[in-house]
Amino acid sequence: MTTRENVASRLSKLMLSNASSNSNGSSNTTATAATMSMVQSPTSPGEQSELNQLKRDADPQFSRFADYFVICGLDLDTGLEPDRFAGDNLHCSPLDRAYKSKPLAHYPENVPWNPFDAHGICMLSLPHGLRFRTQKHNIEPKFHSFATTREDGKRCYGFSLVFYEEIRNRNICGAIHTLQSMFITELSNGQQTHSLSRIKQDGPVSRSLPRHFKVAGQAPQSAQSYYDISKDKLYVAKSISLICQAPYAFAAQMFLKNLYRCLPRQPGAGISLESYVYNILYEVMLPQPGKSIRVYLPPAEPHLPAIALILQRPSLAELPLLDFPLRLLFSYLGVECVIQLLTCVLLESQVLLRSTDYQRLMIVGECITSLLFPFTWPHVYAPILPAALHHFLDAPVPFVMGLHAGCEAAHKIGSEAALCFVDIDKKHIQLPEELPIFPHKLDFMTEIISVLDKFEIERDRAQEPSLKNGYGLRGGADAMISSCTLPNGLQAARRSKERFQQLQETVYTLSSAGGSPAQLPGVDYQPLVAHPSKIDHVPRIADFLRRKGGMRAAQGGGCSPVGSPTLSLSSSPVGIYHDVDAVDATLPPSRMGSLSRRAEKPTLSAVDQYYQDLRINNCLREIFLNRFAHMFHAYEYFVIYPNQAKDEWLSNRETLQNFDKSSFLSDQPEHHRAFLSRFLESQMFATLIDNKILAMWEPLPDEQLQLFDQRIKLLRRRHGENMICATSYEPCVLGQDSQQCFEKRLNCVDIEVTPPSEILSNRAAYFRSFPLLEKGVLNQECASSSLN
Repeated sequence: MTTRENVASRLSKLMLSNASSNSNGSSNTTATAATMSMVQSPTSPGEQSELNQLKRDADPQFSRFADYFVICGLDLDTGLEPDRFAGDNLHCSPLDRAYKSKPLAHYPENVPWNPFDAHGICMLSLPHGLRFRTQKHNIEPKFHSFATTREDGKRCYGFSLVFYEEIRNRNICGAIHTLQSMFITELSNGQQTHSLSRIKQDGPVSRSLPRHFKVAGQAPQSAQSYYDISKDKLYVAKSISLICQAPYAFAAQMFLKNLYRCLPRQPGAGISLESYVYNILYEVMLPQPGKSIRVYLPPAEPHLPAIALILQRPSLAELPLLDFPLRLLFSYLGVECVIQLLTCVLLESQVLLRSTDYQRLMIVGECITSLLFPFTWPHVYAPILPAALHHFLDAPVPFVMGLHAGCEAAHKIGSEAALCFVDIDKKHIQLPEELPIFPHKLDFMTEIISVLDKFEIERDRAQEPSLKNGYGLRGGADAMISSCTLPNGLQAARRSKERFQQLQETVYTLSSAGGSPAQLPGVDYQPLVAHPSKIDHVPRIADFLRRKGGMRAAQGGGCSPVGSPTLSLSSSPVGIYHDVDAVDATLPPSRMGSLSRRAEKPTLSAVDQYYQDLRINNCLREIFLNRFAHMFHAYEYFVIYPNQAKDEWLSNRETLQNFDKSSFLSDQPEHHRAFLSRFLESQMFATLIDNKILAMWEPLPDEQLQLFDQRIKLLRRRHGENMICATSYEPCVLGQDSQQCFEKRLNCVDIEVTPPSEILSNRAAYFRSFPLLEKGVLNQECASSSLN
């Protein structure tokens, strides 16, 4: 019993701060950051026993933050080996070639639920292969994420920090110098004619040295490709990685970056690298659904205290976790390009992403597939496609793949009819032929733009629709709701109804998500409640809203006295109005964004920006879910339920018709049918219908389907059970509840993990390079299992 208590005291000294939240909730919310960064005192024996029971009950497969910590790089024992998967690269300078990397170490040795894949992890941790650089190159560390899909369809996530270390091994330096001498000699003798034909595109080339070594002005990277063994320092790539079950990308990024910074390069204060790695592998737990946990990550400098970060997990009644920022997706591509890309993914086209930054590929891939909810991408998914897998591009199946702009395959992409090619860096998208328009595209874009403007997200606005009074200038297919042959009276009624709907879209109710000053208020779209027969009163309502309190002073540039019922800007970075009565409800979102930008925008810390990104994710994802709920709110009326047993249906479902597509399409607006008819044939939609039918027999239906059906029930409650189809556009009105749940998890942390503490009796004073860690203390599978 004593041994178990000793092990438990070194493992998670968790503090359940929310056990008595009803009585002590205020103390939880008022804890300062300085207090949270201090080491917690040991818990009482009774609390420790309860926490140990929690650890015993939790399955390590679903409770651990990370399964492995991995170090990949150059194996000095085997020396230089060409990367055979990188293709024929002998025409390149030795510094431009890829060499074979190997996993130098991984901790622990193995976990039963996720066997260690040495080749796959090394290939994705260093997707560009093992590269050499000199001091003339940019050798700053770079972070990227990656994902792999298992046979059961579940994704496993990895996070890698790639950095360069100086090579002091004379054999390696001599080998690179020899390879370079051979390369120059072969070029001089004209033995690399196929390479010269590519190099001399702009004119004749000197035979003494290749032109790209001489003309640095026209090819600034070419001079960097030359290694002078007598003058240059040689660096080689190395990576440290975390392999995880859940995609908490920001926490992994901060851990890896700061762990590298905490590498002791001279004697000084701090704890060992092993202590930080042990903490993330064995002491940090994943939060349960609807809960949050405070963890402590390595600081930016070894002598500083650990950084506190709250990890939260949405409940089953909320949208699933998305830790990658949608803010960056719209900054990279713009609203128009994102909607076009979403359309291609929904119609299961082949989607190829291209960028010079691996993390951009991952962000776009993860964000665009998350916006599919309640649908799930069922096909090939490789947002970072290593060189060894470039042959997958020839597969005649739908896929979402990402290619680095530096690889040759990225420049050989043809104009296939079914291919959607996205150049992220250039904000350019090449669309498949005959791509239908997404339903209510302009209105949809306008609603997204209003949220982006509210949070002041910088992006390319060139392709965004013009805004007028808070709504987009409608045109094209979305404007053709009524027939041109309608009688004049009906046309006038339709125009009046559209004016009312336009006013609805401009009315916002801005309300705080909680009473704490640290909380950010949420935004809830509340349509004006009025009966269509009262359309004539809309101008009077609008005029009344314009004349409501204090906004005129703000528009005139005047300053309001303290306590006056005018607008007051929050101290939060998004500039939200706290005084609801002072808001001009007809002010367009773009105008609200420009007005808030007049105030000085404070600079957010990395952690605060992370929390803000989660708020932005929630607002935007609710808009996308609302769109699908409106498009398919009557889908279950057209499901053809089987009259046979489950086993018989499963064996024959490929030949059975499960959805009445023709009847469903007949109830849709004509200009929406081009998109819907193709989407109904997708595997994503077929899977949702299959899950709906399986819910008849399953005690626990699919979680995504349950949430989607719940949103549809709320929609019907607002519009009536007998409503089959809505031709008008309605913005999202259900985002406030999930926003409040998120804020509550941030302010009332359920579990707290003890900050890392020293686990080595004697630690090294300093290192010249990132070392291999002590296996004896990090392969502690037996220590953690002793609590089971």
